[in-house]
Formats: sequence, C-alpha cells, structure tokens
Amino acid sequence: MERKLTALLAVALVAGCATAQPQFVDQGQYAKAVHDNASKFTWPDGRTPDLDVLAEKSGPGPDKAPAGSERIVLEMTNSCAWYLGWDDARKRGDRTAEQKALKVMDEVLPKFSPEDPDGQRYARETAAKAKNGNGSMATDYVANNCESVVWK
Repeated sequence: MERKLTALLAVALVAGCATAQPQFVDQGQYAKAVHDNASKFTWPDGRTPDLDVLAEKSGPGPDKAPAGSERIVLEMTNSCAWYLGWDDARKRGDRTAEQKALKVMDEVLPKFSPEDPDGQRYARETAAKAKNGNGSMATDYVANNCESVVWK
C-alpha cells in the first residue's frame, strides 16, 4: 500500500499544481484531516478502519503531504472495506449484506479519484465481475492495497 500510496500522493500533488499552488500539511494536520473526512464514507459492518493507525501509516511523518491527500487514502481504504465486506458476506451467506456491498461497489467506488481514470475503470470492472460471482479483481485489489489496514 505504501508504494501505491506514494504514487497516488504524487498524482494528488500534480493535480493540485494544475489548479493552484498546493498547500502542504504536517503529520498532525494530516491525521486531523483523516479523522474529519472519514465520516464522509460509509463502511460495511466489521470493516471500519482504525483511523489513528491509518493516519500514522499513510501520513507524511516528519515531512509534509499535499493538503487533500487523505482523500485518496480514505478512498483506497473504503474500497478495501467494501471488497472485503462483500467477500465476508458471501462467505457467511448474508445476501442482504452482499447486495449492499455490490451496490456500493457498483455505484460509489467507480466515482472515487476522478484524477485516475484507470482506477475508476478497474472499480467498474471489479463490480461487474463481482455481480457475476467472480471476486478475482476484488481479491487482487485487497492483496495489493489493504495489507496494512487495521480494522476496528
């Protein structure tokens, strides 16, 4: 997740440069932004991230991060939560939770990160496959992006 996070933070920095002079935040400001913005997301049962750990692992540490970069981290973490939540629901035979997760995967996740059309396409393809019972792309996403997330 850290390598992908670095690349996504670079995208955020470049995107910020295209519109205005980017502002940078220190670790404390970043952690506050993570906490403040996490409530904008819905989380499946049992898949709420530990925001303190998330901010510590994804934040700039002693350096600075572009303001707004927490959005990308929260979007990635939310995607992890819904892909895992969908798989959890399938395994326990909870059709209601499975359908709720599929709805989020289909309607919400593809709208994340407008600056990353490839990521949006991946989310659309993942949802389409999941609707047909194929969880391979969700599993791949989780394996490559979610190992450092600690769930409450």
